[in-house]
Amino acid sequence: MNEIEAFKCQMMNEFEMTDLGYLTYFMGMEFTEIFEGLVMHQMKYASDILKMFNMVSCNSSSSPTETNLKLVMNEDEELADPTLFKQIVGSLRYQCNSRPDTSYAVGIISRFMSEPRASHLQAIKRVMR
Repeated sequence: MNEIEAFKCQMMNEFEMTDLGYLTYFMGMEFTEIFEGLVMHQMKYASDILKMFNMVSCNSSSSPTETNLKLVMNEDEELADPTLFKQIVGSLRYQCNSRPDTSYAVGIISRFMSEPRASHLQAIKRVMR
């Protein structure tokens, strides 16, 4: 602890800074201290996403995508709201930092950002579930 305090004093003398205490929240990432170290998570961010897109009371899903799901650009299918689709994908892209299990699904679905269809919107909502 003495070495840490000495280092902080040295940094304060060299740079304009303040000691904010223990790390708990940084750039949307939450940190919880446990016996073994720190746990990084985004529980608040995840719940905020669900609230933003009115999916708080939705049924949960065991996996981010359906097995053998084939997403294609179907010209005959109904168009989805591109603004809503981009907002959802962008929010989930940021959450992939702490949820690598969703990275693949979000990456595949984000290929359809230019012209999202109803099936693409349904697939990205499954990721949120």
